[in-house]
Amino acid sequence: MLLGGTGVLATTLAACTATPPAKKPSPARTGYGGRPITGAAEPGSAPIPTRTPAGRVVALPAGTRPWGVAVAPFVGRVYLAARHQDAFVVVHLRTNAVQKVAVPGSARMIDLVSTTGPLLLPAEDKATLYELALPSLDVVRSSATKRQPHQAVVVGDTTFVAQEYGHAVRVLRDGRRVADLPEPVQPGGITATDGRVAVVDVATATLFVYDATTLRLLAALPAGEGPSHVTLIGDARVAVCDVRGNAVLTYDLAGAPRRLGRAAVPGRAFWILADPEARTIYAALANTNRIVRLSVDRNGHPTVTGTLPTVQQPISMDLDAASGTLYIGGYAASQLQIAPVSAFA
Repeated sequence: MLLGGTGVLATTLAACTATPPAKKPSPARTGYGGRPITGAAEPGSAPIPTRTPAGRVVALPAGTRPWGVAVAPFVGRVYLAARHQDAFVVVHLRTNAVQKVAVPGSARMIDLVSTTGPLLLPAEDKATLYELALPSLDVVRSSATKRQPHQAVVVGDTTFVAQEYGHAVRVLRDGRRVADLPEPVQPGGITATDGRVAVVDVATATLFVYDATTLRLLAALPAGEGPSHVTLIGDARVAVCDVRGNAVLTYDLAGAPRRLGRAAVPGRAFWILADPEARTIYAALANTNRIVRLSVDRNGHPTVTGTLPTVQQPISMDLDAASGTLYIGGYAASQLQIAPVSAFA
């Protein structure tokens, strides 16, 4: 944890008495630029749904508690990271078969580098980033990280890994460490666009923006009350889900990075993704069993345009934009919901 601040440490003794000295207060813990450390915002618990989930629901093996979700239409499969297990649950879209497959480590967020793979598995329990081939899930490459890698993104020949309890973003080339970017205290969600990398510091509610080539820090922008993840929305812009603030925030990363807009949403927006071509954002409201849809205008301002009822506690999801289908992981009851985007109301 990064420590800082200029708080005065004082001890006052009561003269000529047996009163013990007062305890020294702990130094103020701060992040980059003196930002206060508030801690990560969690998705929160969710009630049993009172509305029928849109689309269809696939039961997963008991105890799966899916966190990360990645759909790979190229191979006709959906991959779900089983929480605190070195395993994926794989749903075969053509046959509806469900199988549990061993993988090298336990992950929360998993991402495809391209439509054909590889699949990035940041193994939090192994301090390693694995790249897995599709559909075999064979290890293509493994790279050492600091403690608890959370999410990774690839830019050309460079990979950026948010090391949540390594207190830095690791930069890898050909699987080898190039640098650790130390500004984020607790890096969470990460993405990249137009030669720039955006990473959410969940501890200080900050969006850090780096040049993907020079690795220079370009901006450190306020990101609400308690953000978690970030996604591309097109035109060198990104959206951040502010879990604690019940909001979606948008930013322009081009030129001097800046915030563009904010939309309030009816719940804790823990995960976020977008269809940049359609200028549409989807945010998973884990504590209210809903996905909220937002449209983005030409100025980058988001507006809520609909909601979709989900399975219990939708922590994460993925989108097949070509077919207009959302794949939503229900954490509480170990379910996969497959819903068309046309079901939003």
